[in-house]
Amino acid sequence: MKRISLYIFHLLIFIPSTGQQLNSIYDNNNLVSFEKYTCSTDSSFHTSIRPYFLPEMKRAFNYDSIRSSYNIERFSSKKALILIFNRNLFILDKKDFGFSIDPLFDFGFGYDTRNDWSTWTNTRGFLAEGYIGKKFAFSTSFYETQAKLPLWIDNYIITRNAVPGQGGMKPYGNGAWDYANASGYISYSPSKVFNFQLGHGKHFWGDGYRTAMLSDFSLYYPYLSVTANFWKIKYIILYSQFTHPDLYYVSSGDKIFYKKFSTMHYLSFVPGKRWNISLFESIIWQASDSTYKRGFELSYINPIIFFRPVEFNLGSGDNVIAGMNLRFTAVEGIVLYGQFVIDEMMVKEFFAGNGWAGNKFAWQLGVKTFDLFGIQDLSLQAEANLIRPYMYSHYNLVQNYSNAREPLAHPSGANTKEAVVIGKYNYKRLYFNLKYVWEGTGLDSAGISYGKNIFRNWNDHPNEYGNYTGQGLYTTMNQLDLIVSFLVNPSTNMNLFAGVTFRRELNTEMDNRYTYFSFGFRTSLRNLYYDFY
Repeated sequence: MKRISLYIFHLLIFIPSTGQQLNSIYDNNNLVSFEKYTCSTDSSFHTSIRPYFLPEMKRAFNYDSIRSSYNIERFSSKKALILIFNRNLFILDKKDFGFSIDPLFDFGFGYDTRNDWSTWTNTRGFLAEGYIGKKFAFSTSFYETQAKLPLWIDNYIITRNAVPGQGGMKPYGNGAWDYANASGYISYSPSKVFNFQLGHGKHFWGDGYRTAMLSDFSLYYPYLSVTANFWKIKYIILYSQFTHPDLYYVSSGDKIFYKKFSTMHYLSFVPGKRWNISLFESIIWQASDSTYKRGFELSYINPIIFFRPVEFNLGSGDNVIAGMNLRFTAVEGIVLYGQFVIDEMMVKEFFAGNGWAGNKFAWQLGVKTFDLFGIQDLSLQAEANLIRPYMYSHYNLVQNYSNAREPLAHPSGANTKEAVVIGKYNYKRLYFNLKYVWEGTGLDSAGISYGKNIFRNWNDHPNEYGNYTGQGLYTTMNQLDLIVSFLVNPSTNMNLFAGVTFRRELNTEMDNRYTYFSFGFRTSLRNLYYDFY
């Protein structure tokens, strides 16, 4: 009888995710994690492509068994406790269709003792996912938020007129903001090889905490993705539309933000269970302005790498970025990774070492460890990032590498060097996350563009040669975050948390310090980044 009840319990937990064509809701910064299994020497998984695709996870390792390990089995015969601590709020499962619905929320409070600045967050929303048959699935989520945020985030919002990763906002009460955003997609897999998704969402390409390629930092955007996964190859074509709200034209009294289109290719190759080698390229072009409508450039529908010859033969000045991502599992539990991404470069100037402004590139080196020192669920990650001045910028402002007033890659933009160290440990449902970020960046000074602000015209660089990372008003940021969480329900990463943040921003003109304490109750299904300058 006990075995039967456990079987029913597991069945309830995995509806409707079993075998359906959905993306994983668990990302790289969440409590429930599958990362050490995707990076295992026994797994030929394409780790640098997120969100992960559930059918591929299930083929690569025993996903269902690992997912069930987060549940509390002694509650299997108690429906109320299952609902609170293990499963989705509502599940419907029929022969040919099914769906689940869950509430999403973030209720939190905080206080900055150094600046006498109190904060609060009131986020409500929902997540609905389902399937029709074996080939079609859908997912949609919505968030509505009113919040008074930490002071350094508030300063960013005032400067960029956007909430980090969450788009535009309007004032709400005394020093607070009101904002909302939604995401969703439909997914169709005619076979095990192909998957098509049409949606409004985010993507992350890379193995690090940051990426120089495509990150999940900026606001959601409309996209169409075509994925082929066969043999040892996974190939993605991503067609997207981004907005550039800093520029707009007026039509019938309404502001129409400038828009831009993008086509991106990502080719991931797993020659063996230890290696993952990937090639990336992206091209961005302006859709229209007040006098000219270009629309979607049909030449960029081309599904085959590479863009540069196509762009050259069009006689265009579109923004092309290309790069490589590498991941190597040295031994079980130790993973090395890196990236090298080029916006523009001349080999002669690069090896001359003379700081030519046109040498725009970024690189990343990092290491991850799992079950460190033989201690289960203890992990450590260390990462270095460098982004040259003027990287991601363009002489046509609309064609810079951004979306909705925020960078599409590293949240700091460019002209930045960074070190990140992250330690994680969990004992059953109790989680400890310690993160340290050091950043050295060069700010613009006296109206001169030194290369950090990707929203400025690249042609504004004052010096053709002698450029270096950190030039301008050199500013350092040190941020230490410690968060302790108790996982209430793994189905939505529902957790109680308490945390403290120590942050310092320093240059010759300022010395800003923050000591921020926070606590709350939330569902952690989004990566929100507040640790950059």
